Amino acid sequence: MQSIVLKSPSIDYFLAKFRDKNSDTYTCNMCVETISFFLANEASKYLSTENIDVKTPLGRKLCPVISEEVILLPVLRAGVSMLSGFQRILQKSKTGFIWAHRDSEAHAKLDKYKLPKAIEGKTIVLLDTMLATGGTINLCCEIIKAYNPKQILCATVLSTQTGLDNLTDDISVILTAGISDKLDSNLYVYPGVGDSGDRLYG
Repeated sequence: MQSIVLKSPSIDYFLAKFRDKNSDTYTCNMCVETISFFLANEASKYLSTENIDVKTPLGRKLCPVISEEVILLPVLRAGVSMLSGFQRILQKSKTGFIWAHRDSEAHAKLDKYKLPKAIEGKTIVLLDTMLATGGTINLCCEIIKAYNPKQILCATVLSTQTGLDNLTDDISVILTAGISDKLDSNLYVYPGVGDSGDRLYG
């Protein structure tokens, strides 16, 4: 598995605004959407491309474009906030949803899921704002790999090193905007952003 940490002053700015306890739900959503735009751009480097013949006002040019259809899978609730950023970059995409939660002992539990038709052989991109222990993402991978995808990518806003270390080898690439946070005694990302679902949706 390859781990990619995106770093830039612009990403750091939006991370800081997302972390700020005084940021309202609108601000938090705009921050996550913007960070996801950067993550999606990086994810596109791992997708197949083809050359298309484009006619310009002055001539013709062979231009590389993404050729494969991608399946975006946000983990509800918080992962939905990342969806629009990825859809803007990966325009040949379809979307499924996975409902999952952590119980009182921080174990990942599946509620339900809805996948698009015919996902076999396609690239799956899992979207979740926080990677704490890695349990939820690993649970999602158990579901996905039964459909024989081409590859599984994962994108998160914040990750812990523990979460990265625990991820299944079914994931080929993990993309994140931060890995400096730790886990507290309740296995939540610390100092993190608080409950990201509550910060994003109230």
